[in-house]
Amino acid sequence: MTERLLSLAVISTGIGAAATLDMLLIPNPGDGIVQSLADFSKKETGSVKNMFGVFNIFLKIIISLIASDEIIGIGIGTIIAFIGVGRVFSLFNHFLLPSLERLL
Repeated sequence: MTERLLSLAVISTGIGAAATLDMLLIPNPGDGIVQSLADFSKKETGSVKNMFGVFNIFLKIIISLIASDEIIGIGIGTIIAFIGVGRVFSLFNHFLLPSLERLL
């Protein structure tokens, strides 16, 4: 049950983030910085989202090791979420962005 809920959350978050950025709506801060980095680097947003996630995981590991001598706050769900959301984002844009652009 937990795995299904995590999968549904990852898919919903990825689709929501992709739709928000593709329709040029006001994104949440995390998606906004990823979009800015993707525009600046001229790379695909889903891939930049994954790279930004890896950066944030490493930053969290460093901060938690400095603060408490152990890694806290990072579990398998965190890792699945940051990888999954970026990949769903890419799949959404690959398959649905052309149709969405025609509507706009």
